[in-house]
Amino acid sequence: MTMHEARYYKKEKDKVACQLCPNHCLIAEGGVGSCLSRGVVDGSLIALTYGRVVSASVDPIEKKPLYHLCPGRPIFSIGTYGCNLHCRFCQNADISQKKQPTAELLPQQLVAEASAVDGNIGVAFTYNEPGIWYEYILDCAPVLQQAGLMTVMVTNGYLNPEPWRDLCRVVDAMNIDLKAFNADFYQKICGGRLDTVKDNIRVAIESGVHVELTNLVVTGLNDDPAEFTALVDWVADLSDNLPLHISRYFPRYHETAPPTAPSTIERFVEIARKKLKYVYQGNLPGDQDTRCPACGATWVARNNYQVVVTCKSETCACGHKLPFMQKSRLLPKMKG
Repeated sequence: MTMHEARYYKKEKDKVACQLCPNHCLIAEGGVGSCLSRGVVDGSLIALTYGRVVSASVDPIEKKPLYHLCPGRPIFSIGTYGCNLHCRFCQNADISQKKQPTAELLPQQLVAEASAVDGNIGVAFTYNEPGIWYEYILDCAPVLQQAGLMTVMVTNGYLNPEPWRDLCRVVDAMNIDLKAFNADFYQKICGGRLDTVKDNIRVAIESGVHVELTNLVVTGLNDDPAEFTALVDWVADLSDNLPLHISRYFPRYHETAPPTAPSTIERFVEIARKKLKYVYQGNLPGDQDTRCPACGATWVARNNYQVVVTCKSETCACGHKLPFMQKSRLLPKMKG
């Protein structure tokens, strides 16, 4: 495996301090950071997972979930292993919390694979936490753009300000997890900081990235209606056009609480729709359609991942502007 030096680190005596995310891991020679993706070799910090892929698949864009980005289109999706958060309820711990076998897929190879997919809109860096794939994404984004493909992240939004802004300059769209609206939850259950994620959501929006948010409702941990109402109020202050996906949790990893009650998801959807125009429930059968908030016309009908797009222009018949980001709007795109 070719060694690829990481960015954002400094040497401190006989150790290396990683500065990619707020964990600020201090790593000794031969060791790895808590995210599993960065290690010290001969005194330098190495991006151990650069170009190393655990999983690759063609997914509907709705699976990310990104409901307002080219609805009904496929996207080539890849992931590696590792994560810089350690959520007790992690729904994908097999690859996020432990090392897995990988295959090499360097940027030009990735473009070739993605370009071969009929109707593909781009590449989604997903499955584990893509923020720790920082150097790889920065290298892939320009060649994807040259090939007419978008760069998408499904992320926890937990990076330090400077590397996060680097990514926002080249990434077209993100689904960002807003795991709770409680600082203690982030610290004790996930090992992170709520304020970092809130700040990074703002930065992504201000940078022109198409953003959608997901809140996974975990039984007994972040299912307080008052706390969720505060989350919705904060999102609405950013923009009432931000799509919010409210997803049902299932027992995984170290969390054994029962699955989220469907009635809780339904109640939270009702709360969110009082302030937000586009609210969707996830991991639960039900209405997933996108409708005009002005006249109620159905713009996109969804049945699982069967999608019918009925809107044929950028405005509804009533004159309301549609919220969808289309590929033609995003390319050419490289910002900054």
